[in-house]
This record gives sequence, structure tokens and C-alpha cells, in this order.
Amino acid sequence: MKKAPALLFLCLLPVLGAQEEPRDKAGAAPPEKSAPPAIAGTAPARAGGDEPELDIEAVYRRLITTAAREYLGVPYRYAGVSPQGFDCSGFIYFIYREAAGMEVSRSSAGLWGGGKKITLAQVRPGDVLLFTTVRAGPSHAGIVLENGPGGVLFIHAASQGAQTGVIISNLNEGYYKARFLGARNYF
Repeated sequence: MKKAPALLFLCLLPVLGAQEEPRDKAGAAPPEKSAPPAIAGTAPARAGGDEPELDIEAVYRRLITTAAREYLGVPYRYAGVSPQGFDCSGFIYFIYREAAGMEVSRSSAGLWGGGKKITLAQVRPGDVLLFTTVRAGPSHAGIVLENGPGGVLFIHAASQGAQTGVIISNLNEGYYKARFLGARNYF
């Protein structure tokens, strides 16, 4: 399932579709219009009337979190890296690669060793949370969906407990809060 090009195209369409203003026969520009509303994922226009710049990081974060949600309910499968079944790091590897064309490690230890270390207060959608669950060191990982007043929501392929497979959890849940190791930014 390769949806990234279509999603990226849809995100870029407002910017790519911008055309030069029509002019009358004498070459004069039409009267000034009010500024268009801001486009999600773009920076405000710069002084001098330049077009807004596309915030590529925001686009990639949106592609990753949107794609991750599409796989809710996919079963857990040890060493799984496909929609037929995922393990935690296989899910992250697959989503980053398929949704954004980004290569990240295939293992929790590799995810822990890569990217940029960030604090919990700095996590944003698309960042990776790491946990110590079955042994000392990183052994579980998930993708941040939201960091808000209700806590940090993340999506992951869980292998134990009442729910297994790709699920959404809150970092405030006792199990995950007690096992949280740290966070990484790959952008």
C-alpha cells in the first residue's frame, strides 16, 4: 500500500497550484485582494508578498501519523513488517518508509541509538517513544500521535496485555509510564 505520493501530492497541491496573477491587455495586475487564509502545514507569507514556504517537517509528521492510524487493529506478529502483522519496531520501520520515504532502524535498540534525543516535553506527532519492557534497555517503541493536556498518545504494535496488535495508548497509563525510557526525533 503506497499512499505517500498521493498524500504528499495533496499536501503540496495548494502550493504547486499557485499561478501568476492574470493581467489586463496593458499588462497591469488586477486590484489587490485580501490575503488568502493560511494553509495548514505552511509558514506565513514573508514580507514583500512572497509565497508561503512549505513546512516539509510538518508534512512528513502528518503523513506518518495519518498512515499509522490506517493500521489500527492489524495483529501483532513477532518480526512482522507488513500489514499482515507488525512487531513494534517493524511497525515504525514500515510507517516511516512507506508514508514518508524515511529509513529508520528495524530494531528498538537501533531506534534508541538513532535520531536526536528529546525530552518528553519536546515530543511532537511523529516522534518515537521507547520503553524498557522485557529486558534492560530499549525493547518496545511507538509513534507519538499527540502531546496534549490529556497526556502523550502514541500508536504501537503491542504484544501483551488485554489488547494486542496496533493500538493507541496513553503514556500516563501505569504500565507505559513506569517503563518509559526516552524519546527520539528523526526529522
